[in-house]
Amino acid sequence: MSMEMYVFSDRHLDSIAAWQQAIDAAGDPVQLSTGRPFAELNGGLPVVLRDRPTAFECSHWNAAELIPEITSVSLDHPWRFVLAFRWGADFDAGASAYLAAAAYVEATGGVILDCQEGRLISPARAREVAQDLEQNGPRLVKMMLSKMQNGRAG
Repeated sequence: MSMEMYVFSDRHLDSIAAWQQAIDAAGDPVQLSTGRPFAELNGGLPVVLRDRPTAFECSHWNAAELIPEITSVSLDHPWRFVLAFRWGADFDAGASAYLAAAAYVEATGGVILDCQEGRLISPARAREVAQDLEQNGPRLVKMMLSKMQNGRAG
């Protein structure tokens, strides 16, 4: 199962280095890979959350094509740009995506559409979700593994 989030904005950052500066200014513990130009992002983006390597997908999508497909929320105007974030069951990838999205929105004056919550969220809310994923993810994994092991034993 994959999770998605969209960041809409009317301007975009010129580089991954500029995005990293926004992350650093916010004090978020994410380090983006600078292995390719920002304009070429289309797929997996390696990152480090604290000291843990992970990755999430990040792609530039056509805002004019995506906006009419979104019926769950009302966007206040036709945004020019959209970054699409996607990740799987890796809690660190999810936390990293939320933190990176929060910093990007703060730097560009955009908005975050959290597809899981089905609504627009603030950068502060994105950071709350990231913190929850980091704190509770390992506990949830242990619970799921325990249930799987108990199911096999019975």
